[in-house]
Amino acid sequence: MDGWVRNTEDGHVEVVASGEADDLGLLLEALHKGSRGSRVDAVVEHDLDEKEAEGLGPFQIDGAW
Repeated sequence: MDGWVRNTEDGHVEVVASGEADDLGLLLEALHKGSRGSRVDAVVEHDLDEKEAEGLGPFQIDGAW
């Protein structure tokens, strides 16, 4: 799977991912569930066009500390 995840300044989490349908499905399930101690109010999903997906590298967490 290719893409990235990061926290936004307004407290949201932004994820961009490209990969096999089964893998993306598992990711979407995990996003709806959230991590322990988190609260998921909504998950908004948009399809990437081919040009956007081509520019993604191996999945990474941006801004991790």
